[in-house]
Amino acid sequence: GLEGIAYHPDGVLVACLQRAWGDNAGPLIGVYDLAGAEWTFFVYPLDEPESQNGGWVGLSDITYVEGTGATFYVLERDNQGLTDAAVKRIYSIDLSAGITEMATLSKTLVKDLIADDITGPIGGLPFEKLEGLAHNGKGWWIVNDNDGVDDNSGEIQLMNLGSL
Repeated sequence: GLEGIAYHPDGVLVACLQRAWGDNAGPLIGVYDLAGAEWTFFVYPLDEPESQNGGWVGLSDITYVEGTGATFYVLERDNQGLTDAAVKRIYSIDLSAGITEMATLSKTLVKDLIADDITGPIGGLPFEKLEGLAHNGKGWWIVNDNDGVDDNSGEIQLMNLGSL
Protein backbone atom coordinates (compact mmCIF):
# COMPACT_ATOMS: atom_id res chain seq x y z
CA GLY A 1 0.00 0.00 0.00
CA LEU A 2 0.83 3.66 0.06
CA GLU A 3 3.48 4.27 2.72
CA GLY A 4 4.75 7.81 2.38
CA ILE A 5 4.03 11.15 0.78
CA ALA A 6 6.17 14.27 0.47
CA TYR A 7 5.62 17.74 -0.93
CA HIS A 8 8.13 19.36 -3.28
CA PRO A 9 8.05 23.18 -3.57
CA ASP A 10 7.73 22.98 -7.38
CA GLY A 11 4.11 21.94 -6.82
CA VAL A 12 4.33 18.17 -6.86
CA LEU A 13 3.51 15.44 -4.39
CA VAL A 14 5.75 12.37 -4.30
CA ALA A 15 4.36 9.12 -2.92
CA CYS A 16 5.88 5.69 -2.42
CA LEU A 17 4.30 2.26 -2.37
CA GLN A 18 5.64 -0.21 0.18
CA ARG A 19 6.25 -3.14 -2.15
CA ALA A 20 6.00 -4.11 -5.80
CA TRP A 21 2.52 -3.99 -7.28
CA GLY A 22 1.42 -6.31 -10.07
CA ASP A 23 4.23 -7.13 -12.50
CA ASN A 24 6.48 -4.24 -11.49
CA ALA A 25 10.08 -5.11 -10.57
CA GLY A 26 9.88 -3.03 -7.39
CA PRO A 27 7.64 -0.57 -5.56
CA LEU A 28 6.58 2.52 -7.45
CA ILE A 29 7.48 6.09 -6.67
CA GLY A 30 4.68 8.29 -7.98
CA VAL A 31 5.08 11.99 -8.77
CA TYR A 32 1.81 13.92 -8.95
CA ASP A 33 1.86 17.34 -10.64
CA LEU A 34 -0.69 19.41 -8.74
CA ALA A 35 -1.16 21.97 -11.54
CA GLY A 36 -1.44 19.47 -14.37
CA ALA A 37 -3.21 16.76 -12.35
CA GLU A 38 -0.97 14.09 -13.88
CA TRP A 39 0.99 11.17 -12.42
CA THR A 40 4.44 9.96 -13.46
CA PHE A 41 5.75 6.69 -12.01
CA PHE A 42 9.22 5.24 -11.47
CA VAL A 43 10.41 1.88 -10.14
CA TYR A 44 12.42 1.84 -6.92
CA PRO A 45 15.14 -0.88 -6.69
CA LEU A 46 14.76 -2.59 -3.31
CA ASP A 47 17.61 -4.35 -1.51
CA GLU A 48 17.29 -8.12 -1.29
CA PRO A 49 16.31 -9.63 2.09
CA GLU A 50 19.43 -10.24 4.21
CA SER A 51 17.91 -11.58 7.43
CA GLN A 52 18.54 -15.15 8.52
CA ASN A 53 14.73 -15.44 8.53
CA GLY A 54 14.30 -14.17 4.97
CA GLY A 55 11.19 -12.02 4.97
CA TRP A 56 10.67 -9.12 2.63
CA VAL A 57 12.03 -5.61 2.11
CA GLY A 58 9.86 -2.58 1.43
CA LEU A 59 9.59 1.21 1.69
CA SER A 60 8.27 3.00 4.76
CA ASP A 61 8.53 6.72 4.00
CA ILE A 62 9.82 9.39 1.64
CA THR A 63 10.90 12.95 2.48
CA TYR A 64 12.09 15.87 0.36
CA VAL A 65 15.60 17.12 1.17
CA GLU A 66 15.21 20.90 1.23
CA GLY A 67 17.54 22.97 -0.92
CA THR A 68 18.70 20.06 -3.08
CA GLY A 69 16.65 20.44 -6.24
CA ALA A 70 14.91 17.10 -6.51
CA THR A 71 16.58 14.86 -3.93
CA PHE A 72 14.40 12.75 -1.65
CA TYR A 73 15.35 10.43 1.20
CA VAL A 74 13.62 7.05 1.25
CA LEU A 75 13.33 4.83 4.34
CA GLU A 76 13.83 1.20 3.30
CA ARG A 77 13.38 -1.68 5.75
CA ASP A 78 12.84 -5.40 6.10
CA ASN A 79 10.01 -6.94 8.13
CA GLN A 80 12.34 -8.34 10.78
CA GLY A 81 13.10 -7.01 14.25
CA LEU A 82 15.50 -7.49 17.13
CA THR A 83 18.48 -9.74 16.23
CA ASP A 84 16.83 -10.82 12.96
CA ALA A 85 16.70 -7.28 11.54
CA ALA A 86 19.13 -6.74 8.68
CA VAL A 87 17.83 -3.95 6.39
CA LYS A 88 16.97 -0.57 7.94
CA ARG A 89 18.48 2.04 5.64
CA ILE A 90 18.00 5.56 4.34
CA TYR A 91 18.75 6.06 0.64
CA SER A 92 18.67 9.18 -1.52
CA ILE A 93 17.02 9.31 -4.93
CA ASP A 94 17.06 12.13 -7.46
CA LEU A 95 13.80 12.86 -9.27
CA SER A 96 15.18 15.55 -11.61
CA ALA A 97 13.52 16.03 -14.97
CA GLY A 98 14.66 13.76 -17.78
CA ILE A 99 14.00 10.41 -16.13
CA THR A 100 11.90 8.16 -18.35
CA GLU A 101 8.56 7.11 -16.89
CA MET A 102 8.69 3.60 -15.33
CA ALA A 103 12.50 3.67 -15.41
CA THR A 104 14.30 2.06 -12.47
CA LEU A 105 15.74 4.79 -10.27
CA SER A 106 19.30 4.93 -8.96
CA LYS A 107 19.77 5.15 -5.21
CA THR A 108 22.65 6.13 -2.93
CA LEU A 109 23.09 4.92 0.64
CA VAL A 110 22.82 7.79 3.14
CA LYS A 111 22.73 5.86 6.43
CA ASP A 112 22.62 2.20 7.46
CA LEU A 113 20.62 2.34 10.69
CA ILE A 114 21.65 -1.15 11.84
CA ALA A 115 25.36 -0.83 11.06
CA ASP A 116 25.34 2.57 12.80
CA ASP A 117 23.55 1.01 15.84
CA ILE A 118 21.00 3.79 16.24
CA THR A 119 19.17 1.93 19.03
CA GLY A 120 22.31 1.17 21.07
CA PRO A 121 22.30 4.53 22.90
CA ILE A 122 18.73 3.88 24.13
CA GLY A 123 19.60 0.35 25.22
CA GLY A 124 17.54 -1.48 22.64
CA LEU A 125 17.63 -3.83 19.71
CA PRO A 126 16.54 -2.83 16.18
CA PHE A 127 12.83 -2.23 15.73
CA GLU A 128 10.99 -4.10 12.99
CA LYS A 129 8.92 -1.22 11.71
CA LEU A 130 10.78 2.03 11.30
CA GLU A 131 7.92 3.89 9.64
CA GLY A 132 8.47 7.65 9.71
CA LEU A 133 11.22 9.95 8.43
CA ALA A 134 11.17 13.74 8.82
CA HIS A 135 13.50 16.74 9.01
CA ASN A 136 13.41 19.95 11.00
CA GLY A 137 16.01 22.49 12.11
CA LYS A 138 17.32 20.08 14.75
CA GLY A 139 18.08 17.10 12.49
CA TRP A 140 16.61 14.07 10.74
CA TRP A 141 14.11 12.05 12.78
CA ILE A 142 12.78 8.50 12.55
CA VAL A 143 9.98 6.83 14.47
CA ASN A 144 8.89 3.22 14.82
CA ASP A 145 5.36 1.84 14.47
CA ASN A 146 4.71 -0.32 17.53
CA ASP A 147 1.59 -2.11 16.16
CA GLY A 148 -0.05 -2.03 19.56
CA VAL A 149 0.85 -4.39 22.37
CA ASP A 150 -0.37 -7.86 21.32
CA ASP A 151 2.94 -8.99 19.84
CA ASN A 152 5.07 -5.97 20.62
CA SER A 153 6.19 -4.04 23.69
CA GLY A 154 4.03 -1.11 22.65
CA GLU A 155 7.07 1.14 22.92
CA ILE A 156 7.39 4.06 20.53
CA GLN A 157 10.77 5.64 19.93
CA LEU A 158 11.27 8.98 18.21
CA MET A 159 14.98 9.23 17.44
CA ASN A 160 16.99 12.21 16.22
CA LEU A 161 19.70 11.05 13.79
CA GLY A 162 21.25 14.53 13.59
CA SER A 163 22.46 15.71 10.20
CA LEU A 164 22.75 13.22 7.34
